[in-house]
Amino acid sequence: MDLSVCIPVFNSDVKKLVFALHEQTVRDNLSVEIVVLDDASALDLEKQNRDAIEKLSNVRYFSLPKNVGRSAIRNRFVDHAVGDFLLFIDGDSVLTNPNFLANYTKTLSASPIELLYGGSIYSDDAPHRNYFLRWKYSILRESRSAQERAITIYGFKTNNFIIKKSIFCDFPFDERIEGYGHEDTLFGYILFKNNVVLNHVENPVLNSLLDTNVVFLSKTEEAIKNLWFIHTKIRSEDSFINHVRLLSAYYKIKQLKLLPLVMFGHFLIGKLNSRLLKSGYFNLRMFDFYKLALICKIAIKKDK
Repeated sequence: MDLSVCIPVFNSDVKKLVFALHEQTVRDNLSVEIVVLDDASALDLEKQNRDAIEKLSNVRYFSLPKNVGRSAIRNRFVDHAVGDFLLFIDGDSVLTNPNFLANYTKTLSASPIELLYGGSIYSDDAPHRNYFLRWKYSILRESRSAQERAITIYGFKTNNFIIKKSIFCDFPFDERIEGYGHEDTLFGYILFKNNVVLNHVENPVLNSLLDTNVVFLSKTEEAIKNLWFIHTKIRSEDSFINHVRLLSAYYKIKQLKLLPLVMFGHFLIGKLNSRLLKSGYFNLRMFDFYKLALICKIAIKKDK
């Protein structure tokens, strides 16, 4: 088996994605297996997924007895996947390319690959205002072509990537990160620091599920707390700061002694900014200031 498709699942319907992947493996006679690992989803949803998926050839479904989180669940695939390469896809992804798997297998066979990222896209159609924040941010910051991603160190996410299994065994996700957010930032940084070469290919998945504005802001807050934990407890070195734009911005402001100015600005417009973002009236600079003020507040609180 050359390639193992690894799909972590938690309380989501993964049947459509698995059916689409399976259809491509059969049609193109690909040496590909599909492994679904359920992180202790609700029993009824887990049963629905399992009953439908286990009937398919080259598809295996495993369930964990208790939830282990976003980092640990990915590491568990090493125990189940047999391929030389692991393709990680989030369970809520949608395939828009009928040759999605063939594109990947062709790329892998063309040249030596250690790490390969296919990208992600979002619908061009604007959603309801209640979901606008997540959609617009993703359109502006995350939906990048392979060419755009290749010119920046910020172009790697873990929702659609291939890694050589032997490398993944050497550099797994850090399981000290238990909450939501930035586990992919640390993972990408570790690979970068260990000279694992990142390649980009135009082979995106569509992210189909959007958080509401309120949920997205809540997740943003949790992710920034996670980022500060990673920075202070795991990776405090300057190279990690330079690797993460938000950390880099915070330390530049601190160096210039502008923290009081940022916090005064947050005092004046923070509540209004938050209300506007929750209402779906999105401006990228507004959201960037929201995140900057948040990490400044966290840093100041931790320093006390």
